[in-house]
Amino acid sequence: MGMEHRITGPAPSEQDCSADKWVRETGFGRWFLGTGIWREYVLAEALDKLKRMAPRQPAVAAHILDIGCGQGMALPLLDAAFAPRRITGIDIDADLIKIGRQKIGAETTAELILEQGSATKIALADGSVDMVLCHQVLHHMVQQRDALAEMYRVLRPGGLLFLAESCRCFIESSVVRALFRHPCEAQRSAADYLQLVRDVGFQLGRKTVLTESPWWSRPDLGLGQRLGIPQARGGVQEPSEVSCVAVKAP
Repeated sequence: MGMEHRITGPAPSEQDCSADKWVRETGFGRWFLGTGIWREYVLAEALDKLKRMAPRQPAVAAHILDIGCGQGMALPLLDAAFAPRRITGIDIDADLIKIGRQKIGAETTAELILEQGSATKIALADGSVDMVLCHQVLHHMVQQRDALAEMYRVLRPGGLLFLAESCRCFIESSVVRALFRHPCEAQRSAADYLQLVRDVGFQLGRKTVLTESPWWSRPDLGLGQRLGIPQARGGVQEPSEVSCVAVKAP
């Protein structure tokens, strides 16, 4: 029998996140991030890739933190992949937390805690988390360094950060700008994100970093590759996504 689960957390109005600079997503964006397409073809694939990239698989991931959890779509995936005792999901958007509390939980065995909160002021003790998932979050916020420093603080020594980010060249593309909203001043290249991760103290290995341009980030949605059309000479572009598994020094 699995562990009894619950979804708890203070009411959204009880926490003040007004100091954080963030851009509220468009109606289309909020809808899309709750679809099966997002879960199966973006979120699940990213989590599977990050798990395979990890330098080691944690013997016990007792407590996992999902930063910028949105509607909680990743929580069942984390539960299935790592069987933790507890998963905490934090998001600054109170409306998304309400949706997550209503629909997430029945398919998990871990204790779930969903609450509104700030990535720059995480309400958890130092070294209290075994793993942090930060999937497509930093490009939504301005205080990226502060957020990463908080993730470093709450991770135990030897704990893992699973991070995946869309890069500036994709976020600033015409299609993304038309459908979604992001703070323009916060966008970075893959190299910039990796340097930021190192700057706050995380360790990265050669095999725990991946830069690429997934099909969904290409102007033709990967159609040319599927049809075997060779890329034009000089057409190599800056990576549109960076993924890494970073370690807090033991």
